[in-house]
Amino acid sequence: MAEFVLNEFRGVFKRAEELYNEEKYKDAVPLFRDVVEHDRDNYIACYYLADCLYYAKGTSRDYKKAFELFMIAASNKLTEACYMVGLCYLEGTGINQDSTQAVAWFTEAAKYAHPLSQYYLGVAYMKGEGITKDIPRAAQWLVHAAKEGIVDASRDAAICYEALGKWRGAATLYLDGAEKGDSYCQERIGDCYADGLGTLQSFELAMHYYTLAAEQGNVKAMVKMANKYLSDTTNKDALKNAIHWYMKAANLGDADAQNSLAECYYTGNGIFQNYQNAILWWTKSANQGNRQAMIHLAENYAEPDDPVVQKDLKTAKFWWTKAAEAGDPFAMYKLGECYELGLGVPQANLDDAYKWYRLASQNGNEEATEAILKFTKSISGKIKIKKQK
Repeated sequence: MAEFVLNEFRGVFKRAEELYNEEKYKDAVPLFRDVVEHDRDNYIACYYLADCLYYAKGTSRDYKKAFELFMIAASNKLTEACYMVGLCYLEGTGINQDSTQAVAWFTEAAKYAHPLSQYYLGVAYMKGEGITKDIPRAAQWLVHAAKEGIVDASRDAAICYEALGKWRGAATLYLDGAEKGDSYCQERIGDCYADGLGTLQSFELAMHYYTLAAEQGNVKAMVKMANKYLSDTTNKDALKNAIHWYMKAANLGDADAQNSLAECYYTGNGIFQNYQNAILWWTKSANQGNRQAMIHLAENYAEPDDPVVQKDLKTAKFWWTKAAEAGDPFAMYKLGECYELGLGVPQANLDDAYKWYRLASQNGNEEATEAILKFTKSISGKIKIKKQK
C-alpha cells in the first residue's frame, strides 16, 4: 500500500514540476503540498514548494515554512537549496540572521560551483562577515563567480585585486564588468586607462568608459570626464564639454562638480563670467563640506571682485571657521588672522589668534609659523604681541 501511494505521488510531482516550469505556480503549489505531505523523502518537491513560499509564487509568502523546507532539501545535498539556506541566514528571512551559518552553507554550495554561493562567499571573505577577513581568498571565489557571468563578482574581485596591488588583474576584471554594463567598473577602467594602471595609457579609452558610466548616471565619472576635458588643449569643444558634464553632475548634487562649475563661472573659463553664479554654486558645494568651496567663499566675501557681491567680513569669518574646522591649514591661518585683527568678530582675541596660528603651523602652513613669532605670553599666561625693538 505504501509503495502504491509513493508511486501515485511520483506522478503528482511530475505534473507539479511541469506546471512550475511553465510558470503556472498557482496550479503547481497545491500539488507540491500534496507530495510533501505524503512523501517527505521527496526533497526536490520540498525545494520547489519552499521556492514558491519564499518568493510568493502562486501563494502567500511564508519565510519560516520556506526555510524549513529549504533545510530539508539542503540536508539532502541539493545545491540550490544549500544556497537558499545560506541566503536565509544571511538576510535573516525565516530564521535569525547568522553570518557564520550563512558562510557555512554558501561554502557547501560553492563546492559544487554554484555561482551565487561563490559570490556571497567571496563577499564574506572580503568584508570579514561570518568568517575571518581574507582578501586573497575572497578574490579567488569572486573570480570563480565572475567567470560564470556575475557582474557584481567582477567588480568586487577587481576591488580585491586593487587592494592587493595587482593592477593587471584588477584592470582585466574592471574591463569585464565594464563590458557587461556595470557603471562602477566603467568608471574604474576609465581610471586605469587614464593613468596607465595595469594596462596601456589611453586618453581616448578613458573618455570612452567615463562616457558610458556617465550616461548611466555615474556622477564621479561625469566629474572625472569634465576634468579631463578641462585639461585638454587640443580639442576646440573641450571646454564646452567640460561645462556640460560639470553642470550635469552639479545639478545631481556632486560637491566637487559644484565647486569646479563655480570656478568656471568665476574665471569665465568656457562659460560667460558670472560672479553671482559662482557664489551660488560655491555655497551649495560648501554646504556639503567641500573645503575648497568654503575657502573661495571666504576669500570672496573678504575681498569681493564683483561690486555686486558685498563685502561681508562676518560671513568670511564663518567660512574660514568651517574650513579650518574641516582641517584646512590655510583656513586655520586666515582664521587666526581674523582673531588677531578683529575681522568679522566683535573684537580681536589674541589667545584665539595664537591657537589657530599654532594649529596651522603644526599642519604645515609657513605663514602661520612666521605669525607665531610675534606672539609672547605674559606672566599671567595671556597671549600678547611682542614689543617692537
